[in-house]
Amino acid sequence: MTRQDSPFEAAVKELCAGSEEAVWDFIETYGPHIQRVVRRRLNHKLRSKFDSIDFVQMVWVSFFATPDRLAQFDKPEDVIRYLVVMARNKVVEESRRRFEYEKHNVSRERPLEQPEIVATSEHRSDSPSQIAIARERWQEMIEGEPERNRRILEMRMNGSTFVEISERLGIHERTARQVIYKLATTSSE
Repeated sequence: MTRQDSPFEAAVKELCAGSEEAVWDFIETYGPHIQRVVRRRLNHKLRSKFDSIDFVQMVWVSFFATPDRLAQFDKPEDVIRYLVVMARNKVVEESRRRFEYEKHNVSRERPLEQPEIVATSEHRSDSPSQIAIARERWQEMIEGEPERNRRILEMRMNGSTFVEISERLGIHERTARQVIYKLATTSSE
């Protein structure tokens, strides 16, 4: 008398045989277990970078990369246990990468500042003495500087971007940035 395969064993045989339909059935059956683990484990700071589906897909890629692994599972609970551990490891691995190493550390990220909107009626104007002091400092800052550096500084003070300055003066954007940085650091000393 031949033994009848359980539904799980039949599904594993179909997977090992390369049935695409069996793969999709397997993903639909066991995918929610992976997603549940990922959603529980994924740090809130990483949620803007990754969706839980990203990790689910990573788990499936790793799982199906070695199809002979399927034969080691005797029952569905073994598969679930294995996939849950794999999902947890993927999340932990990415968390370490994003929190412990400097290159991708999400703890170093800062939100963009919102510009403060000041009503023109509330904005106080500078006093005549403040304007005179600012003009003196301006003259001291550009004194002895080449004409190109003076033009860069004037254009920047008038609101031009570094790209606009580089296009108008025919220089590299980085050069304009370096000139402004040099003038700012020498004037603050």
